[in-house]
Amino acid sequence: MAQQLSTRLSQKLSSHLMIGSHYVLQDIADLMEMNIAATMRKGVLTKRDENAIILLINLKKESYATPYVDHIDNDVLYWEGQLKNRFVEKRMNTGEYELFVFVRDRVKTPYTYYGRAIPIASQYFAPGIPCKTKFSLYEYAPTFNYQDKEQSLDQEHTYGIEQGVIPTTRIGTTIQRTAQQTYRKQALELWNNSCAVLGVDKPKILVASHIKPWRVADDHERIDPKNALILSPLYDKLFDLGMISFDPSKGTIRLSDQLDENDYDRLGIDDTKHLSMIPDGTEKYLSYHNTYVYNFSPLLETEIELLTY
Repeated sequence: MAQQLSTRLSQKLSSHLMIGSHYVLQDIADLMEMNIAATMRKGVLTKRDENAIILLINLKKESYATPYVDHIDNDVLYWEGQLKNRFVEKRMNTGEYELFVFVRDRVKTPYTYYGRAIPIASQYFAPGIPCKTKFSLYEYAPTFNYQDKEQSLDQEHTYGIEQGVIPTTRIGTTIQRTAQQTYRKQALELWNNSCAVLGVDKPKILVASHIKPWRVADDHERIDPKNALILSPLYDKLFDLGMISFDPSKGTIRLSDQLDENDYDRLGIDDTKHLSMIPDGTEKYLSYHNTYVYNFSPLLETEIELLTY
């Protein structure tokens, strides 16, 4: 029988840390009850038999550092794991561990505490290539991420609508519905009221699918028709789940290894499919989807959430 992990350190971290506050490495080492020397040039801190894992994120790397590429969009952290010792990837999906995230722009500056995180989806590669994981910064989002927008929204939303830029962070139901309807109408017009892949011209059954997902998009990107593909429901679902994508310059379909060839055959999808066109301004959104959505395997809980209405 596996030994029960201690929650002592994770409880200590939760009670002492404040989201948005700054901490130097010595502070973090003290909280983890570690010698400072054991934390130097480390991206992950953990202790045996404890369920606390700390991720130390440097957004700008030094020339000598392993060139991991980490970044944050709104409340989503994109993190590249270790080249060989993949204990974080092995442990984080068990549900037994608490992950605490600290972020700084560059070395020799304090870290900002972003709260705890839960993994959303992952890409796995052979040793020598870092695996990639998306995390939801679920504690950071309500506390900081939208705070400034929320405070100024009441004064700005009327002006925004008049100017054609509708704030979408916290708005009334009527305004939000208007923004979504405008987005869909403009996207349909851009794609000639037809599925971008199949050419089906029945708007009632077509979906205006965000290329750069709503969750990580800013206010402009959320209502930009260039950030839309008009798709049949099947293509929309596969696109949202990162099981397909499209080349940003050629529009040819990319098939994820999340499904095998037989699955794609049964669904009537093959590598000859392509977008009917690529509107000016859409390429950058497709590049984002190729990099940060395509071929990420959703974890079970996330997958269930996406597939439940």
